[in-house]
Amino acid sequence: MQSKPQLFCYTYAGGNAGFFDIIEGDLPVVDVIKSEYAGHGSRRKEPFYHDFTELADNLYTELKNSWSGGDYALFGYSMGSISLVEILKRIIDRREIKPPVCVFLAAHEPITKDEFLSVPAEDLDEWARLRTIRFGAVPDQLVHNKSFWRTYLPLYRADYACIGRYRFEDLNLKTAVPAHVFYSETDTRFEDMKLWKKYFPGECVYHRFDGNHFFIRQFHTEIAAIILAAMSRS
Repeated sequence: MQSKPQLFCYTYAGGNAGFFDIIEGDLPVVDVIKSEYAGHGSRRKEPFYHDFTELADNLYTELKNSWSGGDYALFGYSMGSISLVEILKRIIDRREIKPPVCVFLAAHEPITKDEFLSVPAEDLDEWARLRTIRFGAVPDQLVHNKSFWRTYLPLYRADYACIGRYRFEDLNLKTAVPAHVFYSETDTRFEDMKLWKKYFPGECVYHRFDGNHFFIRQFHTEIAAIILAAMSRS
């Protein structure tokens, strides 16, 4: 019996693997592999990654060991889009497993974001807290919850630092693997999202949604339908 196609998922800054529970139920014919970053969720006792080299080396090995040998795709949401392209680069360069049939990039433009590195040390906690709230990652009832921030602020700070250190100018990637880009114009400008075409010069399809940074919460059914169609076509 042929195994289900696999979808390897990479979450946003401060998030955990459970973020993709919302879409897993919409993909019954796909084996959804929800990757966990070190220091997050089920891996909370592990030290945080210092940069995307550590992250991608770790999660590439996890993918290679979890790959069933059949068709698979990658899905990165927000910070997960950077995780995705670095993992994809390792897949292509190392040639130990076949490339994915397609990839899905959401809610992150391929632009270097080094503003975190310029924030004074004494302001980092408040800057990270306000940035996280602005993106809609924190439910209203937890915005002023000190226990919540004691637990999660270190995660956000660690992930934002990784993003701040990452330079898209150094990303040496140009692949024919088909890409689908999910975005909301109120979150990321289409002019910026179009830059993904530089790295995916073959098929690069854009899908616009309404809402804030976490538009997947309202449109997970529609996003799942696009994923299924793209994986089936490929």
